[in-house]
Amino acid sequence: MAVLLLLLAACAGEEEPTTDALPEPTVAAAPTADLPIPPDSDLLVIATDAPLPPFADFDAFGNVVGFNNAVVERIASRAGIEYEFVVTPSDGVLESIASGSARDFDAVMSALLIPDTPPPGIAFTDPYLEVGQVPLVLVDEREIGSAADIRPGMTVGVLADSAGQDAAEALGIAESDLFAAYDKPSQLVQALIDEVVDVVLLDSYIADYFVASFPEQMRIAGGEGATAWIDRRAYGIAVAADDTELLNTLNDALAGLREEGVLNELTVTWLTAESDPAAAVDPGESRVGTPATELFIGVVGQFSDMDPASLTIDFISWEIKTNTMSGLYRFNPDNELEPLLAAALPSVSEDKLEYTIPLRTGLRFPNGSEFTADDVKWSLNRAAGLGNFLVNTYLKDSNADNFADEDAVQVLDPATVKIILKEPTGYFPVILAAPPFFPISRDCYSDAGDPGSTCGGIGPYTIVNWALNDRMRLRANPDWPGEPKPAFENITVKFFGDAPAMRRSLTEFRSVDLAWTGLPFADFMELTAQDGDGDGQPDYVGWQGPHTFKSYIIFEQSAEPWDKERVRQAAALAVDREALAAIFGQARLPLYSPVPDTIPGHTTTMPARDLEQARALLRAEGYTEQEKLIFTLWFVNDGRYSASEEAYAQAIKAQLEETGVFQVELAGAGWDEVRLQISQCGLPAYLLGWPSPGQPTTYLDASSWTDFFVTNTDRVFCSNYESEQMTELVAEARATVEEGPRLELYGRIQTLWAEELPTLPLTQESRRAVSLPTIDGVRVDALGMMHYEWLTKAGE
Repeated sequence: MAVLLLLLAACAGEEEPTTDALPEPTVAAAPTADLPIPPDSDLLVIATDAPLPPFADFDAFGNVVGFNNAVVERIASRAGIEYEFVVTPSDGVLESIASGSARDFDAVMSALLIPDTPPPGIAFTDPYLEVGQVPLVLVDEREIGSAADIRPGMTVGVLADSAGQDAAEALGIAESDLFAAYDKPSQLVQALIDEVVDVVLLDSYIADYFVASFPEQMRIAGGEGATAWIDRRAYGIAVAADDTELLNTLNDALAGLREEGVLNELTVTWLTAESDPAAAVDPGESRVGTPATELFIGVVGQFSDMDPASLTIDFISWEIKTNTMSGLYRFNPDNELEPLLAAALPSVSEDKLEYTIPLRTGLRFPNGSEFTADDVKWSLNRAAGLGNFLVNTYLKDSNADNFADEDAVQVLDPATVKIILKEPTGYFPVILAAPPFFPISRDCYSDAGDPGSTCGGIGPYTIVNWALNDRMRLRANPDWPGEPKPAFENITVKFFGDAPAMRRSLTEFRSVDLAWTGLPFADFMELTAQDGDGDGQPDYVGWQGPHTFKSYIIFEQSAEPWDKERVRQAAALAVDREALAAIFGQARLPLYSPVPDTIPGHTTTMPARDLEQARALLRAEGYTEQEKLIFTLWFVNDGRYSASEEAYAQAIKAQLEETGVFQVELAGAGWDEVRLQISQCGLPAYLLGWPSPGQPTTYLDASSWTDFFVTNTDRVFCSNYESEQMTELVAEARATVEEGPRLELYGRIQTLWAEELPTLPLTQESRRAVSLPTIDGVRVDALGMMHYEWLTKAGE
């Protein structure tokens, strides 16, 4: 098609020009100029043959338009001359301008190929269009260095009825290897990207255009410029050989237009059947890796909500917000709380309800507005009004309508804010480090929910652009007050529909530096064990964050047998956590507390396995090898937690039955069915995971792993666990502001947990990433969020 553009074999009235031959001049029934032209006229008169689209055609008023007119228009503008096209039969036009003073025209411009030897009395300008067929291949193609390397069996794509077919024939390519089913260059290029064909033969100018548009995907085989051409055609303007002044004027103008890229631009604009060919192509992955100065992070999943007040809680959402916004406080890599947008830790009132927080001054949001206490108040009031549960859970609510009061956040001065709670909460500064509490600019976000905003807050990075379900491009924020400053000026987060696509981007194309959320553990193990070049170093580096998931059993304690504490303790003594973790390879570790061991405040309290003691406890409750304790253990079998849940449940059953007293029946069901049964207290014992897959806990404190299971026992998980002592410990810990005493109380909670067993903790798992060996500084906080400002990349 592009060839059709050049070979110009067009017929008037056809939808598209054909490309298999040069056009024959046609006699047009169109207006002509009055002749003869006065010899002393300053007007450049050009004879042309029309209609000959796309080189020459007529508009609604009979004016000559098309590629040739566009070129001459630019020549005339650059040379400071006027011009006029005269449509005339082709016969005799060259003789006319060669005839000296009697000539009727100054120049001829049609679809004239520049001959090796011009006719007598005729000179041709330098080419205004020069084209050859070139082989276009994927940029990482190693077998085809030039057209000479195209071998039998390789699939060659060409446009239908094009000069590309002629070039293929000249190269001796068999018809069986030729694919000529494409009408447009974009279709042909897409076939190359999709690996439907191995190489395409295409007009050089359109190949240059696509290579410039997609340099990370394709290249011309054979070198730069005409060295890669399989054939050559050059088109010029004919003038009288003795009119050197005109010839020089035209050549000077053409040289300037060529140097400025104008001729290439006009060629692509006029000589393709598509107005914007690149826009019709999905280029897919980069095939040349990533620049050393930029970082590309891959995640499996989609992201559609940048509003910090949103109810959406998932790793991708919270992680991107954590890297494009900030809270008054944040956790450093050692999981220690430190001020960020706040100037210092808060002062707390005697009744432990009022937190007065000094703010940093001189900070600005990405939209340029100044950060003040008014932004903090507006942001939190907005989140509360939009129903964000985390905000409304803690802030003052005097009328108990489950929405924070308007005055729960008070501006004392531009650099000081006071936040009033509904009840003492000693870990409240930790809550302020969670996304729903991030301050944003009221000049940028709407009062209503604003999921598509790209304003962000004051974070280590700002959002440059965001292509929904494709990628988000971030730029380092020089005004972010945190440390360290981002190592990369630009970071791109790419969203993939599935793990195999992300893995291929990492391993085949190296178009991502780091494969993060959604990479299966099996891929993690396989890639980090690879040593393809045999140098003793792994081809990829594995990264592992703190444990952010726990697996456990819940017993329904309002009825036998689980209303008996000693029966629950017997189950805890019968399980072998190391053996259970081994079912998942190295993906999980044993868990001896309701709090994962990488969370501040974790205390190991669950007992080691002791079958004899387990039997003794069961016998004390009247169960024996003859009078067995028979119960059903439910588990989720739809892959919600892992592909090994049935084997996991089978192992738990086998371990419990090693007592000789427990007799376990297993029942598997999908999550929807299990959830329904739990909500109705219909399951006596069941195996679950926390938090829900793909979600973090809402704040970084040991209580986020425990409180839910002792304060919601008559609903949600319906364990019906009741303990006055646990209730008092939880209330005391929540009201304790000083961290040391609060952590001591958390230890006591975990110790009591091992006795009363609101849940039976079993295993824990962390999030993992795999990177190219050039990546360093992967830091994941205890919520499972990666902090981009710590990432670095070494040279290849």
